Amino acid sequence: MLKGVDYEDVERTLCVPGGYFQRNRSGAPIHLTRPHLTPLAKYWMAFSHANIQPCSHVSNITVHNTILLYCILRGLNINIGQVIADEIHRCVCGATSKAPLGHPSLITYLCEAADIDVSRPPLERPRQELGVAYFTHDCAVDEPGYPKPPPQQPRAQRRALPPTQEPVHEAAPFHMRDMYYSLLDARMAAVYKGEQALLRTLTSTFPERQFMSQDEFAAFVAWPVDLAQEGDRAEASAMDEDAEDEDSNEE
Repeated sequence: MLKGVDYEDVERTLCVPGGYFQRNRSGAPIHLTRPHLTPLAKYWMAFSHANIQPCSHVSNITVHNTILLYCILRGLNINIGQVIADEIHRCVCGATSKAPLGHPSLITYLCEAADIDVSRPPLERPRQELGVAYFTHDCAVDEPGYPKPPPQQPRAQRRALPPTQEPVHEAAPFHMRDMYYSLLDARMAAVYKGEQALLRTLTSTFPERQFMSQDEFAAFVAWPVDLAQEGDRAEASAMDEDAEDEDSNEE
């Protein structure tokens, strides 16, 4: 049991209402099972197991790994490089021959950098792709084959009741996909603005050359317009035309 960790706050951050740590007889937390986790915690659990803290056992998450998820969801600073280095060290010192190798690509790169022969084919099989289908099917609140968490029995060793838990807003299944598309739109907008700035620079630097104007560039490389905004503009234009017609009739 790690010192200085508020495990009740970890439960409130990672678990659905009614979710809690599985504990031993002395009351020390052992792990959190998947049905007790929120969808967002399941997203990060899958990402962590695939990229940061490799683990083939995904039906629950250990106390050690819950601390990383807690720091991520709370927005705390994390030295990911040190976390990965510690995981590789644990794999070298404590893993059995049957345990799957964690961070195979990174270890292969480090071996290649140390002039170690890595020409043999990799022995690790690729894991399941973390796509929309995975997050939708395997990270929902009610997963197939996983019952809802039973009500927690009160623990006598608790000295005070936990504070009132705020309502948990479940993450939409396609939240991560929406974030990806928003980031992609922002990057494309930045590229478009950069091209406009480059055209202005070339035009001012080489005035004797014939470059297309900004209006020609906007017409040639048309930037997609939001349909809702376009509809508002069309409606406003129609209202202006109606107002002009009324003024002309009055005259």
